[in-house]
Parts: sequence; C-alpha cells; structure tokens
Amino acid sequence: MSFILPQNDSNAKRPGELDSVRKEYAYDHKYGFPLVVKYQKRDMNASKDWYTGVFKTLTEIRANVQAVLEKTGWQPTNKIPTLSPLDLANFLLDGNIPNLFDIYLTDLGTIKGGGRPTSLDDYKQVFQTVMKTYSAEKFMDDEQFAHTFIAGPHANAFGLMREIPANFPITDEIFRKTKQFQSDNLKKAIAAGRVYIADYKEMSTLTDGAHALQKKYVYKPIVAFALPEGETKLVPFAIQCGQQPGEEFPIFTPADTWAWQMAKGTAWVAHYIFHELVSHLGTTHLLMEPIVIATRRQLHASHPIYNLLSPHFEGTMLINGLADSSLIQENQYVDRLVGSSLKSNFDFLSKSRLDYSFTANMLPNRLKAKGLMSTKRLPVYHFRDDAIPIWNATRNWVARYVDRHYKDDSEVKADFELQMWAAEISSQKGGCVKDFAAIEGVDGKDQLIDTCTMIIYTSGPQHAAVNFPQLTDMSFIPGGPLAGYRQAPEHTMLTEKDFLDFLPPMDIAIKQWQIMHFLGSVRYTRFGFYDDDLFKDAAIKAAAAKFRSDLERIEVDIKSRNQSRTAYSVLLPSLIPQSINI
Repeated sequence: MSFILPQNDSNAKRPGELDSVRKEYAYDHKYGFPLVVKYQKRDMNASKDWYTGVFKTLTEIRANVQAVLEKTGWQPTNKIPTLSPLDLANFLLDGNIPNLFDIYLTDLGTIKGGGRPTSLDDYKQVFQTVMKTYSAEKFMDDEQFAHTFIAGPHANAFGLMREIPANFPITDEIFRKTKQFQSDNLKKAIAAGRVYIADYKEMSTLTDGAHALQKKYVYKPIVAFALPEGETKLVPFAIQCGQQPGEEFPIFTPADTWAWQMAKGTAWVAHYIFHELVSHLGTTHLLMEPIVIATRRQLHASHPIYNLLSPHFEGTMLINGLADSSLIQENQYVDRLVGSSLKSNFDFLSKSRLDYSFTANMLPNRLKAKGLMSTKRLPVYHFRDDAIPIWNATRNWVARYVDRHYKDDSEVKADFELQMWAAEISSQKGGCVKDFAAIEGVDGKDQLIDTCTMIIYTSGPQHAAVNFPQLTDMSFIPGGPLAGYRQAPEHTMLTEKDFLDFLPPMDIAIKQWQIMHFLGSVRYTRFGFYDDDLFKDAAIKAAAAKFRSDLERIEVDIKSRNQSRTAYSVLLPSLIPQSINI
C-alpha cells in the first residue's frame, strides 16, 4: 500500500471506506471515561507467539499455587478447578483467554481459619516453584523503600520540595533523627534542592473497602526524602500517614522501628494504589484506547500517520477487553486487592483519567514541572536517566518520518483527516483526552511530532516502566501492599505483631502474586523493530534503521550505568514491547 495525505489523494473511494470503518467503532462512556462499544475482530486477534507466552506463564502460575497449598497446608474455600485436555485444546483454539484465566489464575477465595500470617516468613511461602523476588529480602531496608520511588513501577510520584507544606510540619529536629542528617540543616537542604516529597492528597476521595473477613484501609500519606550532602542515594526521613498533622497522624522517622515500618507500608499502599488505578490503568491502557478508536475512525489505512502508529496499537484493545471482563469488575482483582472501595476506585480512576493533561505529561514536561530533570541536583534517578534518551530517540525517529510526509506546517493544517482525528480525541463526546494538540487542531509539524512521540512512548516505554516492575516490586506483598488491614499507626510503641496485623492475609498474598507474576512475565514484540514490509520508502527504512541503532546504543549505556547503580533493566530497549499488549 502507498501512503498519501488525504488532500493529495485522488482515490474517490477513500471517504466511503473511512465511513464504513467509522460505523464499526463508537465510544462508550459507561464508566465515566471512553472505551469502545464493541471490540472488532481486527483488534482482538493475537499472534501464536503471544498466546504461547500467555499460556506458558499461566501454567507457571498454576503450578506454583498448587505447590504453595501442598507445602503449607493452607486450605482455601475454593478448589483449584480441573481441566480436561479436550477443554484446554478448545480454549486455545477459540482464543478463550477469560476461561483460561478462570482455570489458571485460580480464585482460591479465603483461607480457612482466616489466613492471617504468623510471621513475615509466611509470605515467602508464596514462592515455591518460582524464584523469590529481591524485595523479599530487602523490603524492610530504607534504601529499598527509596529505590521503589526512583526505579519502581510508579517512578514519577515524587518531586522537588520547594518549601515545607503547612500540613506537613517537618523540622530540623525531625530531620536530624535520621543518622545521615544528624549534622544537617533542613532549610539549607531544601534551598540546595536536596529534599523531595511524595504527597498523596489526590487520594482523599477514596473510601475504605472490605475483605471477605475484615476491613481494608487506604491512606493519604506524605513522604519526605533527602540526599545527604555529597551523596547520590535518596534517604527517607519522615512519613505522615494522613493529610492533617496531629495526634491521629504524627510524623514518623527511621528511629521509630516498627511504627516506621508500618508508616512505610501506608506509603506503599497509597503509592501502589495510585500506580494501579492511574499510572498503569488510567494513563496507559485507558488513555490509549480512545486514541486507537479515533485512529481507526478518522485516519484512512493509507494515511502515513496511521501507518506510523498502528504497530504501537497491536494487542491494546485485546488486553483492555480482557481487563474489563476479568480484572476490574466486582470481586475481581482490583476489587479484591486494592484497599479502597470499588465505587470510589472507579470515581477516582475516571477523574484522574479525564484530568490527565496529554501535553503536560509528555516526559520532559512532567519531569521539569516536578523538578526532576537536573542530574546535578539528583545524580541518580534510574527512570529519568533511562527514559529521557529513549524519548529523544523516539522523537528523532518520528521527526524524520513526519519530515518525509509533510513539507511544512501548512500541509499539516491542510490534512483534514488528521485535524478530525485530533478533534475527536480531544472531544468530550469522543476520546476526552485533555490538551491533545492545540485547541484549533494540530498546528504544525512540531506539534504533530510531539503528539506522535507521546503516543508511541506511552504505548511502549512508559507502559513497560509501569507494568514490568510489578513482578519484582509487588509480587512479594509486604514490599508492595495494595491495602492495609488496620488503621495507620498513631504512636511509636508498636511491635512486629502490629506490623503483621497491618499486612494482607495469605489469600491476598497469593492472589496478588498471581496477577503480578502474570503481568510482569509476558513480553511480546520489541520496541522499534517493525515488520520488514511495513515501510516501502527507502528514506523511511533508513530512518527506522537509525532508530534501532539509537536504541541499541541506549541499551549499551543503560548496561554501563547498571554497573555503578542498583540494576534497573525495565527500560532496556530490547525488553520493551512495541505496544500495550499485556
């Protein structure tokens, strides 16, 4: 197929062909944000390689769960269902992933007797036929806690503290309780750009949920980190477990032993709930679906931008459909694992998704706004250090592609399919993507380049960054809890038993391991590697080859950085998929 801008196309059938596709796709706002009314076959087909990866991972999960129950003697209320070879063959032939989920991602129900842990070692029993993740040994270390903020699944939750918040009254006395800051000065550290904050005030609308056997809790903490003078690793030094200071929410420091561990746990609960509902589901999966819909509806298959973006949409509608049917409904994974109630989750998700600014959240813009771009102030920040070169390489590739198809800004403005595409994505009746392009449409080549870069980056590297660390950081539940099971600590006289009471029961530990292992283990396609026959133009082929070589160079640089830092492999380009396909 040759690719041509609509204003230059003499094909009289083009408008009618596009109209036919539009009839297949419509927007459904039933959850408060746009999804497709009906998934089309072209979007739901998956390759044999994808199915093979999914099935391999599902069998690993089932085998491990069986081994856990045999080793521990825990008795779930639901039995692991059996599956005949014929049923399995039919499921695979039909591509019936939801039914395979029911069989292999077994819902065990609760554990008889309550399933409360008797020691922290109980959580390690969840790993029988699979290796324990590194967090199982390091989760109580403050260094590991800080590491999850700069290299975990939600690695842009924090930002530079420019002044002390009125509702977070940290002082020199509090600052100096942490041994690395015993001779330091808080105001000077703030002025020097050495103090950082993670504030979860947005989560104030979430309400507590319920486990089948007990209440669950969600928290709205504030967390402070700082860099010791002359050092490169962030150190947490203060956590307030709610938004209002006082007796109910005192400020805890590393000197407070078990109360500090529980305070870190409340921070993780908020951190990972925000990650799952917003950073992962809301601003990758649910952000991209209406962009896929609008691309199908408004850009003809012969449009060059359709050709550029389509490889980065492979599997997105399929995996979103599976999430809708198997993950986010009542009594499914989100409802069972997350500490907040299902209704408040949907309300929070909807508001966060609709408030998300497409332009403000372009990677350089977001990091600059949060004060995180300076390598002089913050020398080691794994996510930034690896993501920015990938963003830049992606933008360079997109720029070469756009330059080949548009002579100047006037050609962009004259591209009526492109303008209708942008209008539909930003429309409240369409994609509801805030700040997508300019109000009057895509105003020129630079904006088109930025827009396509953001789409491709979100589909590949950004989704990889929020998805794959779930395996390493969240499958061992004391190091990645999504709910608390007692109120936030109010004093320092706490014990290991109090900390165990805070942590989830064993049925939740198993269930969270199941889904995190699944999501973090299936990798399909490779970022920047396009089908050989996708691009016919020699100049575009050369630009695509340059993109691949840039990514290969970035991979070498990341591996070099990993020699002098805690290893971060999530954004190795060879491990990033092309699209949101898991």
